[in-house]
Amino acid sequence: MAAEPESAETRIGPLRVCADEERVIRYRREIGFPDTLEKIVPVAFPAVWLTTEEIDAAIRDILAGEDVVPVHESQSFHYFAPLRVGESYDLTVSLRREAEPPRLSVNASLATLAGETRLHAETLLRIFPRPAGMEPVP
Repeated sequence: MAAEPESAETRIGPLRVCADEERVIRYRREIGFPDTLEKIVPVAFPAVWLTTEEIDAAIRDILAGEDVVPVHESQSFHYFAPLRVGESYDLTVSLRREAEPPRLSVNASLATLAGETRLHAETLLRIFPRPAGMEPVP
C-alpha cells in the first residue's frame, strides 16, 4: 500500500456513556475478572464504548473506498481517577490517520458530567490491505 499523507482529525462527541452495572458485570466475567464484593470497573472497560455506532461510522468513513482492514494494534489507558459503576460520563474521541506505519489513531477522553477528566485512552488500529477473498463487512 502506498503511503498516504496524514489526515486531519475527525472529532466525535461528547457522547454520553454509562458504566452500567449489568454491562460492567458481564464484561468482568468475559475477561475473567475475579468476583469481588466491591463494584470495580476494570481498567480496559472503556474500550466497550469505542464500539458505539458514531465511532464505528467515523472509522468506516475514514477508510471508505479503500480495500483495507483495520486491525487492533495496541491500547493504553491513563487514569486520573477511577470510574464508578452506575455513573455517566462524557466521551470525546478524535481519530487521526497516520501514514507511516499506516494506521488510525483513536484518542479518547472521558470526563464526569461536571467536566472533571477521568481518563485518556489511545487505541491504534493498523491498516492492512484486505486479504484476497475477504469480503467487506456491510
